[in-house]
Amino acid sequence: MAKYDSNLHKEIVSLPTMVRYICSDIQKKCETVFTADELKNFDNIVLSGCGDSLCAAYAVKECYEQLLGLHIDTPVCLDLSRHYDVRRFGEKGKTLVILISFSGKVSRVVEAAQRARANGAITMAVTHDIESPVAAACDKVLHVVPEEFDLHRTPGCRTYVASMTALYQFGIAMGQIIGNYDMAAADGYRQDILDYVTEFEAAMDQMDDELFNVAVSWKPVPYFEFLSSGPEYASAWFGQAKMYEATGDFSRYENFEDWAHVDYILRKMDSGMFLFIDKKNPAFSRAQEVASVLTRQSYRYLVFTDADKSEFADPLKVFTVPTAKHLWLTPLMQAALPCMFAGALAHVKGTTEFCADMIDSLFPFGGAILRNSKIELH
Repeated sequence: MAKYDSNLHKEIVSLPTMVRYICSDIQKKCETVFTADELKNFDNIVLSGCGDSLCAAYAVKECYEQLLGLHIDTPVCLDLSRHYDVRRFGEKGKTLVILISFSGKVSRVVEAAQRARANGAITMAVTHDIESPVAAACDKVLHVVPEEFDLHRTPGCRTYVASMTALYQFGIAMGQIIGNYDMAAADGYRQDILDYVTEFEAAMDQMDDELFNVAVSWKPVPYFEFLSSGPEYASAWFGQAKMYEATGDFSRYENFEDWAHVDYILRKMDSGMFLFIDKKNPAFSRAQEVASVLTRQSYRYLVFTDADKSEFADPLKVFTVPTAKHLWLTPLMQAALPCMFAGALAHVKGTTEFCADMIDSLFPFGGAILRNSKIELH
């Protein structure tokens, strides 16, 4: 590790320590933010946020479905605040709406919280700032407190993983409190998080070095694509955003199926492609088929997987990663992979931190467009 130094790289290196710190602090908060009777009253859960926070909602969706046995929805925040059919909230107090915003200052999330409350839902903010507008707009607050860290303006790596960690911990606690499993099982899930972090941490130096070398060889690549399915789709989504933020290069994300319906038609595209596919993912065979097409059409690509390299058409294109015990847990540390590549490519290309040269000249209002947007109640 440490072939280069940047604020993003420092964030990546800090992730295992941060996750452990949050896990040591947040369990009691998760167990007490609602009473047992309040939690048992919910029939539905809606999770939403903007940008990386919406990715975090999608990342934990399958975890909540499996552990809680409830209907889980993850609408786009603008839809939730202005288009969502409020009849889906059902009887008053039966739907829990979880609004994710690490900063707590995003206007659209405030708006979604206000609309949900006005239509009978119970709301909970997942945020670092308990005095923020998002926290004030919600009935309850789950306070996310990472360890002390000199955080600079970078592509949001720590904040995304911090939000996911809090959401996983809340889901685990809720499942135990509503009686879906006992405390021993809940503690087992919590240990699964820590074990995954430890295994990932042990491999970080090697993965970081390998992805730096990929960045060097892919320096001329004009754009990037990220493909996946299920919980890992959040990693593809997140990876696409980090490329924009770290290097300013065009990138896109897609699921395996829709790529196979449309994008396969394009031949000899000069892109760099990343596939995220855990061996436990039900879409594994579809990922194999997509990789075969990519090989046949001479695409430049990598497959992030814990499966044996021989499972894919070109074993040399397989990038081995640590495995999580549960598929739904995979996105937690998988998020570091696109950040490693994006950070390395930014260094290789000489891109300024967080594309500051581009943002300062083309986006002069910075966060104001997110935090000062007009709030309306529809």
